[in-house]
Amino acid sequence: MTSWLERYQRHIIIALAALLAAAVVYLLIEQRDGPPALEIRFDTTPTAGGPIEVYITGAVAQPGVYEMLDGDRVIDLLYEAGGGAPDANLEAVNLAQRLRDEDRVVVPRLGAPASGVAGVTTNPVNLNTATAGDLLALPGIGETYSGRIIESRTADGPFASTDDLVLRQLVPQATYEQIRDLITAP
Repeated sequence: MTSWLERYQRHIIIALAALLAAAVVYLLIEQRDGPPALEIRFDTTPTAGGPIEVYITGAVAQPGVYEMLDGDRVIDLLYEAGGGAPDANLEAVNLAQRLRDEDRVVVPRLGAPASGVAGVTTNPVNLNTATAGDLLALPGIGETYSGRIIESRTADGPFASTDDLVLRQLVPQATYEQIRDLITAP
């Protein structure tokens, strides 16, 4: 005589396989929906040693905005972002630099032209208020382009958009492409 377990063993295995398959399908559907919705908060002010929001981009495994602690270092942020991509030029970034709220960390790729913004940069440079020094920190902007930008701002009025740099023929398109994410003209 066979026990009920032996008699229903095949049915139990099939039921467990079906449950496992359903769990896998559920997880795949959840992952397909993408990351959670972006939440933007305007009501918080960071406190010393408290949480801050920092953006890391470029040659990293998982670029994005991360919550860190005020005073954490770039190396800590890089760790949170899954490390550098295989072609990351980590020697171009000061990994020991301390982070502040709203910092932007750019990790350049190997072979990419050296720029003055590798590593931590603060908010985008406002073309309507930037000093010559602010402009010189941008990649591809030397004294000539910096002077042209300030001159045009004075003579022709404030920039309505960052595209004005090309429209006013102040910088070539290639230079503009290098700095478009690093500048603003509100």
